[in-house]
Amino acid sequence: MDIVVVGLNHKKAPIHIREKVSFKESQKEDGYKILKKCHFVKEFLILSTCNRSEIIAVVSDIEKGIDEIKRFYTRFFDLDSNYIENYFYEKSSDCAVKHVFNVAAGLDSLVIGEDQILGQLRKAHEFALNKNATGTILNKLIREAITTAKKIKRETKISENSLSISSIAIKFIEKIFKDLTNRKVLVIGVGEMSRIAIENLIYKGVKEIYVTNRTKGHAVDLSKRYREIGVVNFKDRYKMINEVDIIISSTSAPHYVLRKDEFVKYHKKDKKICIVDIALPRDVEPEIGQLMGVSLYELDQLKDVANENYQLRIESAKVASQIIIEDCIKFENWYSCLPVFPVIKELKNYSSSIVDKELESFIKKMNHLSDKEKEQIILFTNSLVKKLFKRPLLELKRAGEDKEGELFARVTKELFGLSGKENYIK
Repeated sequence: MDIVVVGLNHKKAPIHIREKVSFKESQKEDGYKILKKCHFVKEFLILSTCNRSEIIAVVSDIEKGIDEIKRFYTRFFDLDSNYIENYFYEKSSDCAVKHVFNVAAGLDSLVIGEDQILGQLRKAHEFALNKNATGTILNKLIREAITTAKKIKRETKISENSLSISSIAIKFIEKIFKDLTNRKVLVIGVGEMSRIAIENLIYKGVKEIYVTNRTKGHAVDLSKRYREIGVVNFKDRYKMINEVDIIISSTSAPHYVLRKDEFVKYHKKDKKICIVDIALPRDVEPEIGQLMGVSLYELDQLKDVANENYQLRIESAKVASQIIIEDCIKFENWYSCLPVFPVIKELKNYSSSIVDKELESFIKKMNHLSDKEKEQIILFTNSLVKKLFKRPLLELKRAGEDKEGELFARVTKELFGLSGKENYIK
């Protein structure tokens, strides 16, 4: 068994490619059903965010497992395999483990050290657990990666003044307008990214924010929390184009929520408007950005601001990388010991069964001994056996860490006549 990661992210694939492989909520169910039928994929988890779409998996054969996952991507999303191939990254064994730890800690994000990815990974793991798609290995990997990410946030300053995609979007807008105080803003969507954007806008002094959402009740709930917010019916969103200076869109819609053919009906050519689309798949039809007076910015265009953020926290990222290296080694040691864990358990059971049987026979013959004396004999014998087997058990574990676990496990089973029925991986 080996751990692999196959996917596409912001480092290698532009946004028009990433949105093609983004798993919508309605697609995940089918995705899991299909992946479960893969021959070489034994455990898996789908992680799909605005900056990445990847599958973390345990496979019985690295090369065949990776090919199987790539074929899944091309067929599931109806893509040209030759075209999409150039955008894939694939990692295996130790590199795959380190990648997962880096992702959890936010070191592989567009925004270094951002907090959202940790929640997204946890949510993806919970979904996979509910679908019985993960097992001993992936559950351990994800939980250890999350634990390490939390430790990094505690022990470093990597999340101090942390910038999410939403807050970077506001910084980006601020660079364009300089002063946001008297600007009017339309926010489309009321999810977490939209709420973060709204809070940043209010902090920057924006006093007029209009919110629209397909489910109006959610927008109304948000307006009760902030006096700066006004609610607009979703069907009236185009009517707001000439009323605002800025539009920020972040929905989970599988299609454009602002289309050019409708947009041009309401937009006045002499009206300047800045649109920031932080959704994936994109919310705003790209052709809108070609209209006179319209400045349209997407996720990939926020990278310059994100890079400034990285420079501010590069030292913390170095410390975080060292923590990850140490914790990856601990996980890899555990993973390498998987072949010997069942043998260690069997060996303990084997020694205990012999001791129990012999003690039972011996104690029956010692009727002249008091209960306390019998108890002392039992304690002494058990202690003696544990000491006798301590060294072999330690050597088995060490052999696992040295990548010789399968050899030592086989020899130990032959030496002691163990059945080999125990199986740690379930």
